[in-house]
Amino acid sequence: MSIIVKRKKGESKDDIIGKFRRLCMEEDITEEVRKRAAYEKPSEVRYAQKKVILWREKCRKRAKKSRNYVA
Repeated sequence: MSIIVKRKKGESKDDIIGKFRRLCMEEDITEEVRKRAAYEKPSEVRYAQKKVILWREKCRKRAKKSRNYVA
């Protein structure tokens, strides 16, 4: 998939570059390039996923505690 950024009247080069960067971020292109740049062992992938799950649980517990707090 290609990203095309067309120049509108009155836009500077910096505006066009910024627009391109935002589109790349929305499409997660930079993340995909980083993932494909080097091989990641399956055990490392599982470890990272487990770490994310634990972090989410920790955040949910913290949010639940703050909701139950009555002054």
